[in-house]
Amino acid sequence: MSEDKKIPATDRLQSTLLANEHQKQDFIGFRKRVMENGEPYVISDAVAPAEILHAMDIPVVSVVWYSAIIAAKQLSPHYFSLMDQLGYHQRLPRYTSLPMLSTLDNNPQLAPYGGLPKPMLFLNRFRDDYGQRIMEKWSQAFGGVPYFALESSSSTVLGARWWERGHNDWETLYETHRLDYQVEQLQALTHTVESLSGRQLDPAELVRQMHRINEAGEIVEEVRDLIAQTVPCPVPLTEQLANVMAPTWDRGSEWSVAHLKTYRDEVRARVDAGIGACQHERIRLLWVGNGLWFNTKFYRAFEEKFGAVFVWSMYSNFLSDGYRRYFSDAPGQVMRALASRHISMNEQLHLPPWMADWIIEQARLYGAHGAVMLVPENDRMASFGSRMTKLALEAAGIPVVELHANMVDAREWDDEKMTHLVEEFLTTRIKR
Repeated sequence: MSEDKKIPATDRLQSTLLANEHQKQDFIGFRKRVMENGEPYVISDAVAPAEILHAMDIPVVSVVWYSAIIAAKQLSPHYFSLMDQLGYHQRLPRYTSLPMLSTLDNNPQLAPYGGLPKPMLFLNRFRDDYGQRIMEKWSQAFGGVPYFALESSSSTVLGARWWERGHNDWETLYETHRLDYQVEQLQALTHTVESLSGRQLDPAELVRQMHRINEAGEIVEEVRDLIAQTVPCPVPLTEQLANVMAPTWDRGSEWSVAHLKTYRDEVRARVDAGIGACQHERIRLLWVGNGLWFNTKFYRAFEEKFGAVFVWSMYSNFLSDGYRRYFSDAPGQVMRALASRHISMNEQLHLPPWMADWIIEQARLYGAHGAVMLVPENDRMASFGSRMTKLALEAAGIPVVELHANMVDAREWDDEKMTHLVEEFLTTRIKR
C-alpha cells in the first residue's frame, strides 16, 4: 500500500466517528419526534424483541444502552449517591436501575441528551429478581405507564454449538413447545403495541428487517475472521465496541448494514497495511462479561508494557452468532424465527454451559492466551454464571483473572488495584 494510504495506528477509525455521530443524531431525532411531535416510544430490556417496534417505526431506548451512556459520561456516581439518599438497598442491580435514577433525579440539564421522556410502554423480559419491580417503580415515576413482561421458558435440552445451529436449525435447538409459547407472547405484544400506538405491524417490513439483520450478521462474521486471524490485532476493542454496538441497537435498518460494510472495509484496509492496535503484540486476551463502560481506556492499559491486547468481548460478534436467523417464506415463519432469536439470548450471554462453550470457541478462533472476567457486584443476572464459566475456561487451558466490580458504578472501581491484578496475571499465569 502506498504511503499516502497508510492509516496511522494511533488514530481512531473513521467508522467509529461515524457510528458515534449516528447515535448522537439518532437521539436528537428521537427527542424531536417524541418530545416535540408527541410520537410514542418504548423503553425496553436489552434482550426483548425490539424488532417488532422497529418494523412499526416506533423508537426504542434500551435500558442498558442508556445506562452505559450515563456511565461513559461519568454520571453514575451522582445517580448512585441519589439511590443511597432515596433509601434503595445496596443489592439493587446497578446496570438496570441507573436509568430509572436519572428519571427520579428529574434534572434534564444533567442527564444525557436531556433525559428520557415519558414512554408509551415498558418492555421487559424476565431474567433476574429485580427487573419487573424496577420497571414498575420507574413507571410510577412517570405517573403510570403500561408494562409488558415476557416470560422466559426453560430449555429441556441444552443443545451444543448453539452459535452455529441457531442460524438454521433453530426449531430443533430451541424446541417447538417453547417457540409455540414465545410466538403467542410476541403476538400479544404486537397487539398491545398496536392498541397503544394506533399503528399496525407491517409483516413485509418485519421480513425486510429480519433479512437485513442476517446480512449485518454476515458482515460481522467477516470482520471477526479478519481480526481473529490477523496478528497484530488490527482493531482495538474500544473501536470494535463502537462499530458493532451501534448497528446492534439499530438492527434491521439500512444504515446498520451500510455502516458495517464501511467498518469491514476499514478493518480490511488496516490488515492489508499491516497496521495493528499494538505493533509489538505478544499476548491476546478475551474480555469476559459486560463492558466496563465508565473506563473503556482500561482495555488498552496493558499494550505498551506487556504487548497484551484485548481482541474480543461478547459484543464483538454476538450480532453474527446470536442474531442471525434464516427462515422460509411460509406463513408465520418470520415471527417464529424472531421468537427463536430472543428465547435464550440472556442464557447464551451469561449462563453456562452455553456461555462457557461459546467463549471457549472464541478463545480458539482468536488464539487467546487468557481471559479477564468482570464479575459484577450487585448485578445477579450477569454474575450467575461467572464462577462456573471460569472453571470451564480454566479446564480448557485458558487462564482467567477475575475483577470484582460493576460495569456502570465507578465508585466501586479501584484502578490501581485492578491494574495490579491484571499485571500480576500477565506475569505469572500467561504462557506464550
